[in-house]
Amino acid sequence: MKEITKRWLDFAKADLEAAEVLYESGKTHWSDQLCVYHCHQCVEKILKTTAIEKGNQPKRIHDLVSLLEESSVELPEHLQEYIKELNPHYQLPRYPDMPARGPVFKYDKRVAEYHIKKTKEILLWLKKSILK
Repeated sequence: MKEITKRWLDFAKADLEAAEVLYESGKTHWSDQLCVYHCHQCVEKILKTTAIEKGNQPKRIHDLVSLLEESSVELPEHLQEYIKELNPHYQLPRYPDMPARGPVFKYDKRVAEYHIKKTKEILLWLKKSILK
């Protein structure tokens, strides 16, 4: 694995760690919302990591679906579907004054736990399949 790839992978893991800390210590739905945001960030960075390992320069975007397409990774169908599901969770925690566009999400421990589990699944799959 390239040195730059390792650094990107470390950043992805740090976002997963932040999600887990927020999940464990959070007391409100805000913590759960930020937990899911960090799951999005982890998946975003792992997709960019994959592109970098293949010798590509990933776009500076946050759209997970576009990043997945750009990476040419053949994820299992259920993980592709999860990426589509996670994709819209990026904007809400970053821009509190932005009017809601698209779906409105309710965040709680159950939702946060689900996203951590799925994010770990993607990270593990990509590490085993691509980032050997």
